[in-house]
Amino acid sequence: MVAEALIAQVQGGEAPAVYTGAGSCYVEFGAEQVGRVDVDFLSGPAPTGGFLGLSPELAGEKQDFGSSRRRRWFGVE
Repeated sequence: MVAEALIAQVQGGEAPAVYTGAGSCYVEFGAEQVGRVDVDFLSGPAPTGGFLGLSPELAGEKQDFGSSRRRRWFGVE
C-alpha cells in the first residue's frame, strides 16, 4: 500500500484505496497441507482473526497467490 501510494504521488496518478487493515497469511505444514490466518487489525476495538484449517485446496490458493504477485511485481510466472 505504501509503495503504491508513493508511486501514484510521484507519477501524479490516482492514489490507491485506503488500507482497510485486513490481511491474510498462508501457513505451510508440509504434505500439501496449508492453512490460512485471516486478520482484521482496524475495524474493531481490538484485532480479530481466524484460522482456516489445513487443506490441499489452500495449498493451491497459496500457489496461485504467489504466482499472481510474481506476475504483478516482477512480470514473471
